[in-house]
Amino acid sequence: MTFDTAYYDGKISRNAKQIYDVLRGGGKIPVHDLKRFANFGKDSKPEFERGLTELQTRLFITMCGAQQKQSLSGEGYGCSSTVFCTAERFWEDSDVFSDARKISPEKAEAAITKRVLSLNPNAVPKKIVKFIRG
Repeated sequence: MTFDTAYYDGKISRNAKQIYDVLRGGGKIPVHDLKRFANFGKDSKPEFERGLTELQTRLFITMCGAQQKQSLSGEGYGCSSTVFCTAERFWEDSDVFSDARKISPEKAEAAITKRVLSLNPNAVPKKIVKFIRG
């Protein structure tokens, strides 16, 4: 399911959409800038964290590095922050997405189910379907 489809089906929160829209348009962004660019203030840390977690859990975004804050002179300072990007941007130089588009959703679900069962033979089929389909 694409991000837009998930959002319009009500499966993605507004907070997650704010974050995703920034990442979709901005490339690879450190978390300290992402919060600001997505218009989350000091009082909205829990909402920001929930949105970030939601996007990572649904595999729409991923960590793609670390970066220090920069002073006005361009010098790095402080501890590094995690850098995030969309999953598509993370994999843009590989064949992952083009290969994934070559198989049907049914075959993809069967392959994922098989892998889950190889890792956990006691997995409940209903929960596997929920894991895959969201």
